[in-house]
Amino acid sequence: QERLRRYDGQGRRLPVPEVEAPRQHEAAENLPPLEPPVTYDITDDVPRFEDEVEEERPRKPTPRPQEYAQPAPIARRSRKRAVWDRFLLAVEIVGVLAFAGLIGYGAYYLTRENDKIDKKMDALRNESAAMQQEYQAMRATPTPAPELRVRLSDYLLPGNHASPEDTGGIWEPNYDELNDLPASVQQAAQFQFTSPQAALTTTAPASANTPVRIEIPNLDPPVDTSIYGGDDWLTLIKGVGHMTGTANAGERGNMVLTAHNDIYGEIFKNIQYLEPGDVFYVTSNNGQRYTYEVTYKQDVEPTEVWVLADDGNKATATLITCHPYRVDNRRMVVFAELRAENA
Repeated sequence: QERLRRYDGQGRRLPVPEVEAPRQHEAAENLPPLEPPVTYDITDDVPRFEDEVEEERPRKPTPRPQEYAQPAPIARRSRKRAVWDRFLLAVEIVGVLAFAGLIGYGAYYLTRENDKIDKKMDALRNESAAMQQEYQAMRATPTPAPELRVRLSDYLLPGNHASPEDTGGIWEPNYDELNDLPASVQQAAQFQFTSPQAALTTTAPASANTPVRIEIPNLDPPVDTSIYGGDDWLTLIKGVGHMTGTANAGERGNMVLTAHNDIYGEIFKNIQYLEPGDVFYVTSNNGQRYTYEVTYKQDVEPTEVWVLADDGNKATATLITCHPYRVDNRRMVVFAELRAENA
């Protein structure tokens, strides 16, 4: 009420015009008059005026001028991303090319190695065929008795052959051992490496006590094989060789028997495992079986021919083979004596 009086004094209160009620249509004369609308002030019991409403109405903030983002940083980020994408693409391309190159090189390398292997195999086959032809020719053609200018056993132990590891599996004499011989006998020794001693004039005919078979039951596998006269290359191809000029079975003196350890049957491969007290048996040409007992064994150089010594007072036997297995640059020697019951 105070505010109304204040507004009346200031002339700010507007008079409320009287509104003439609308005339009704004839059809509505019989209708009851409309009741005036009821209004409610939901804020308070005091009437509100237009200027008050305007003062209390929240004003809209003054819009600021729109600020546009600078395009330069976006352009820089896009350029970095593009450069990075190109770099990754280049890395992928290089990786694919490297992988393809690796596969191609691997295929080329395998093909080249296969060609090398094929060539080596062809060379080995040709060499083996030539050696077989030479061997067959030597067997078919009588060999003239060579002039024996040197006794090889005076300089080198029997059983010589090259290691199959060094020759690619080809079985052949080890000519390098000739380098340890005096120069004056090397040429004759090289000839005697492969010449059959059966043609030499010093070869004695077989007798009743000539050894013809050896049995070594304590080895694994056990040895039970024939003995042939001589210890040259061609004789040892057949089996165990009996050195020409050494004692026969059961006789006083040193009976020298030789065989290979890793070629031509590997007959004496395991004689290194014989121990003192082990026995082996030698059968003579007349069927007599002699028992020899191992006394000791020794690993020696190929030129240590002292192992062939014969004192003539006892019946002994000496077994010789190349050593070590598939190295073959030394000799394994087993010494034995005739058992008393056979003496």
